[in-house]
Amino acid sequence: MQPSFDDEREAKVYDLVVRRFLATFSDPATRETMTIVLDCSRENFIARGTRTVKRGWHEFYAPYIDLEEQELPKVEKGGQVAVKKIGMHTKETQPPKRYTPASIIKELERRSLGTKATRSDIVDTLFKRGYVDGRSIQATELGIRTVETLERHAPKIIDEELTRHFEEEMEDIREGKRQPDDVLGEAREALTDIIRDFKKNEKEIGKELSKANIETRNELTGVGKCPSCKEGDLQIRRGKFGGFVACNRYPECKTTFSLPRNAFIKPAKKECEQCGYPKVLAIKKKGAQEFCLNQDCPSKYAEGKAGETAKKIAKGIIEKSCPKCGKGKVVVRSSIYGKFYGCDRYPECAYTAQLDERSGGDGKNGEGKGEGHGKGYS
Repeated sequence: MQPSFDDEREAKVYDLVVRRFLATFSDPATRETMTIVLDCSRENFIARGTRTVKRGWHEFYAPYIDLEEQELPKVEKGGQVAVKKIGMHTKETQPPKRYTPASIIKELERRSLGTKATRSDIVDTLFKRGYVDGRSIQATELGIRTVETLERHAPKIIDEELTRHFEEEMEDIREGKRQPDDVLGEAREALTDIIRDFKKNEKEIGKELSKANIETRNELTGVGKCPSCKEGDLQIRRGKFGGFVACNRYPECKTTFSLPRNAFIKPAKKECEQCGYPKVLAIKKKGAQEFCLNQDCPSKYAEGKAGETAKKIAKGIIEKSCPKCGKGKVVVRSSIYGKFYGCDRYPECAYTAQLDERSGGDGKNGEGKGEGHGKGYS
């Protein structure tokens, strides 16, 4: 009997574990792959198909595997088929896919670099130090310049063969093929040479990496030109109460913009089409959302009748009582994500509602929850 779960995620984990367990003791699955080579005027055309002959453990594990079934028609060697249509496609070769954190760990394993226990930490360090960025990994300017600088001044530090050699030596020690003292002596000599080369060019390395670090920081945090002073650049900063965007000409220019706390923020590298303010990208588990920094941007209002109603409420042309407390008045608030309805008695009353056709300030949408809309509003 399957136990009951209040949390849907717990139920899914339980289902996965049970199915995995049952699949482990099931019969093997059999898949058949067929390749057909067609000779058309001395040009070979290849068709491939795969089908499941015996489901075996797939019976239990089916929801968690996605196998393509492409069954080809039965043909005989030397037989003839009719050519119904000939088409020409123009395509370009595609570059290799960028590494992801998972695929780069596999690449480290393929190259015999690191161990199972250290490969994940190696990748984490690359991100923490700003050498790479993004889910689809891209090398930052700092990462590229670090490699280029070390290649010029201390190439042994980034020598893949040297790293692999000592990984193999450590494995030999574990298997009893080498003595630890011999390997340590060899490693000591190699490190002494590396440190000597590094010390010799220490100042040049420091200057180049310092410059690259500043450029990378500006690349990863630079949002755009400051709309207030027109001279400074807006940059993503971290403060005591979370992230915010500020002008780098502070204290001459004190322009700041608040940022949501529940998202990873990146520069969008573009300006708002309606007000010209810079945009940023908020990345959450559910996806990425692009928005304008200007809380008073016209794009923050809902479209159509809902937007017109909100503007009239904001100007005081229309007055509505708060549907939650009954004492306050509905007002239009601003957040980084856009405009929304709130109660003028906040924080005593936490009523919020979206500016859409359903709400219209009557509290039918998001009444009193304050979720998402009311965080950091003005």
